[in-house]
Amino acid sequence: MKHRQKVGVWVYVGITAFFILLTGMQQVLAESDSATLRVIVASDEDGNPIPGANVILSTEQDTVGAGSTNSDGYVQISDLQPGDYNLEVSFLGYQSYQTDVSLSAGQTALERVRLSADVEQLDEVVVEAADGAAYREAGRQTVSPQELGRIPSPGPGGDLAMYLQSLPGVVSSGDRGGEMFIRGGTPSQNVILMDNIPLTQPFHISNLFSAFPEEALQDVEFYAGGFGAEYTGGTSSVIDVSLRQGNMREFSGEVAASPYLVSAFAEGPIVEDHQSLLVSARSSVIDQTAEPLSGEEVPIDFYDILVRYTNELPNLTCSVTGMHTYDEGQINPLRDVNLSWTNTALGGRCLLFDASLDHAFDISVGISNFTNTEGTLDNVERESSVQRIHLRLDRDYDYLGLPISYGLRFDVARFQSELDERFVLFDEFDSRMANFQAFASATWEPIDNLTVVPGLTSQISTGLEVPTLEPRLRLSYQPFGSEFQEFSLAAGRYYQLVEGISDERDAGTVFNVWKPMDTMDHPEPWAWHGIVGFRQRLANSFEATIEGYIKDQRNIPVSKWTPEARLEIETAFADGFTYGADARIEYDSGPLHLMLGYDWSKVNYEASTGELGAWIDGEIFSYNPAHDRRHQFSAMAGYDIFGVTTSVRWEYGTGQPYTRIRGNDMAIPLPDQNPATFPGTAMTIFEEPFGDRLPSTHRLDVSMEREFQLSPRVVLGTEIGAINIYDRNNIFYYDSSTFERVDQMPFLPYFAVSASFN
Repeated sequence: MKHRQKVGVWVYVGITAFFILLTGMQQVLAESDSATLRVIVASDEDGNPIPGANVILSTEQDTVGAGSTNSDGYVQISDLQPGDYNLEVSFLGYQSYQTDVSLSAGQTALERVRLSADVEQLDEVVVEAADGAAYREAGRQTVSPQELGRIPSPGPGGDLAMYLQSLPGVVSSGDRGGEMFIRGGTPSQNVILMDNIPLTQPFHISNLFSAFPEEALQDVEFYAGGFGAEYTGGTSSVIDVSLRQGNMREFSGEVAASPYLVSAFAEGPIVEDHQSLLVSARSSVIDQTAEPLSGEEVPIDFYDILVRYTNELPNLTCSVTGMHTYDEGQINPLRDVNLSWTNTALGGRCLLFDASLDHAFDISVGISNFTNTEGTLDNVERESSVQRIHLRLDRDYDYLGLPISYGLRFDVARFQSELDERFVLFDEFDSRMANFQAFASATWEPIDNLTVVPGLTSQISTGLEVPTLEPRLRLSYQPFGSEFQEFSLAAGRYYQLVEGISDERDAGTVFNVWKPMDTMDHPEPWAWHGIVGFRQRLANSFEATIEGYIKDQRNIPVSKWTPEARLEIETAFADGFTYGADARIEYDSGPLHLMLGYDWSKVNYEASTGELGAWIDGEIFSYNPAHDRRHQFSAMAGYDIFGVTTSVRWEYGTGQPYTRIRGNDMAIPLPDQNPATFPGTAMTIFEEPFGDRLPSTHRLDVSMEREFQLSPRVVLGTEIGAINIYDRNNIFYYDSSTFERVDQMPFLPYFAVSASFN
């Protein structure tokens, strides 16, 4: 009760301080004689916002303000003197826009800018990453939909899952399972957001697909580590997805089919230039087509549905986003283990930029539910779920000339599990957790070309005795005053109060038990991140980046290693240390696109042998977990000629650790059972955990695309390609139950066709 009272006090104090600060700063700025200009930039073609557009405000003598639009196409320039200005907005591939703006004392003006496409005009922005080589710095990368489409995929269009797996430092569990390990972290340590809605596992049971197709995305902020104070709740990485708002000008759509999936997409205005709707739906058919095409059965099934409604008012933009996904199937067809999971999410977000506010006010609210099960085809034996309700408030203001960002998060979660005899100590639980988070960060430029972003995050939860303190820092330095060369650094401390427990010995299942950390009895997991990087650009088409990184993780919950073939809900705790370096070279100019990426890393865990398993010698056991991949290399090339786009992707990865099996036996609990009448319980006898490594894997994927204009409003798209074109027998894992080698997908040819309407 005392702990709950303490949480209530912290929540009350935090919310009260937030609104006092909000009101005080607004009143101070309202009394100022300075003016403010807000700019919203959108495409004239469909009304969608344009992130990364360059906005410059100048007088005849000098530039007085500049900035780039965010994912909402929004930027604000504050502390302006009353007077007349010239506003210029530019973005690569669009005609630049200029207009005169007059500002009076205390005025907050709003300019809505529509940019018209102009593919001939490519010299408006000297440095712009949207259509050239992608921009990266200190573990962060902004992913555009166009980049997704460059990776060969057996379905129509690109997908976020395939693209992320092409990045250095991202390790998948194979071509099935829907799990991603990012720079030494586990899937449960990733923070995944969709329009500010927290999600649990939006990647499909086929690792070739996620819930996010190319045509539905606005952009994705991907942090492999070192993320800022605005992100909390995970100790490894952030995948922040923003969906498109839907065409505000005209209706368009697409239907498509391939041997892997069928899809439909539609968007259009409800009220022109004010309200729009976007709908995307996809369903797999590989369980019906794989055997005729490849000669092997692929018993998996999945689908996803995305819906986004947007309403633009003069001083307010609101959206409602909904998502539902379903996955079911078997990772090993020869084994009677059926897996399934579902995601359901619904949320709303409003961006208020009324003239009475000193800065825009961003508020989000929503609910989400994730459920995963494991059992036989006829019977669900285990089930675990997490339901969340979240409220998020974000705000900016200027203090002593520094742009300050701050915000609050409030989450209430319920965790439920029903287990069977495979698990120990208990067969079900129902737990609740309330979590309050607050953050603040500043953008400081102490000298020319140096930008420092310090931040601080704090969390308080029903299981915590004291709030967490999580300092963050991001820094960038451009020694010659341009983005052609940049040094960057990111560091921070990160806490995670929710754990996902899986059986690390069994790659044939991805079933997770989700529950809040019992920090009253165990220390909460936390990590230090450190990243240093250098980026070199040549013109607008070439970029090379190199980064070194470390992740020092403490109190990682890991499953106990007992000889019995069952998962312990009571976890052991390990300390992990990950370090490595990756390099990426990208060239994008005209019809040619090239990308080379390499990552070297080492992941090491240490834990008490008394907790991990009694048969391991020594007090402390040091091991490399299953997601420790030492070397990873990927290469991609794309070329457009005579209307045909050819894409080739090759990937190589060294073998990951696994645990060899010595044999099986029958365990009889003596003296409680009589060996003459009780046959015993099956027991797997393991060798030293993760004492060996699987063979290396490599794969070549190829695709060729061509579009045909059937009429002014109808385009037919065709694509032919193959996954694993030289039919490499890449190992997935050794199954501890069947003693068989399970391979990844064989040679899989495909032909996709789509029809687009506008």
